[in-house]
Amino acid sequence: MKSPGYLVVLLLGVLFLSASAASAVNTIVIDAGHGGHDRGGGPGQRIPEKPYTLDTALRLRARLRAAGFRTVMTRDGDYFVGLRERCQIANSQGDAVFVSIHFNSAPREGANGIETYYYTRQSASLAAAIHPAVVRGLGAEDRRLRVRGYYVLRHTEIPAVLVEGGFLTNYAEGGRISGSAAYRQRIADVIASVLISRYR
Repeated sequence: MKSPGYLVVLLLGVLFLSASAASAVNTIVIDAGHGGHDRGGGPGQRIPEKPYTLDTALRLRARLRAAGFRTVMTRDGDYFVGLRERCQIANSQGDAVFVSIHFNSAPREGANGIETYYYTRQSASLAAAIHPAVVRGLGAEDRRLRVRGYYVLRHTEIPAVLVEGGFLTNYAEGGRISGSAAYRQRIADVIASVLISRYR
C-alpha cells in the first residue's frame, strides 16, 4: 500500500496538471447561433434569435480581446454557417474552448430562465462554472445544467458549452433580451468573467 505522503503528492500533482491545462487556453471560439436564412427559434416566433446571438457574441469577443485572449468567431455577420463548419472552425484551433450563444423558445409563454448544455466530460467543469454565474448575474430562473448531444457539442473536440441565455418567447424575458443592449452586455460580461478567471 502506498503511504499517505505519496497519495498527497499524487493529488497535488493532479491538481497542478489540471490548473496548468486550464491556464493553457489562449483562444476562445465564440459561436453565435443561427444566421442568414436560419433566423432561429420556433415556427412563427415573433422575435428572431439570430440578431441577438450575434450581438451578444460580439460583445463577448470585445471583452475577451480586452483581456488578452485570441478570439475566433464562427460567424461575425448575418450569414449562414452550417453545424459541421462550426465544428471544423473549433477543431482547427489549439489551446481553445468553444462557447455557443443561443436564446431559447418554448410553446408555453411562461417558460423562462437559463439553461447551459455540455456533452463531454472535458466540458463539464467549464459548463458548471458558466451556468451558475449567468443565473446569478441575470437574476434569472435556474433551468439547470444539462447534458445533451447537440451537434456542435458532440462533434467539437475541444471543451464546448452551449448557453441558452433566456426565452425569447417569454414576454418579459424576451423583451429584456431584444430590447436592452445592457442586458445582452451583462450576459457577455458574466461569461467573459468566468473565462478570464479560469484561464488568465
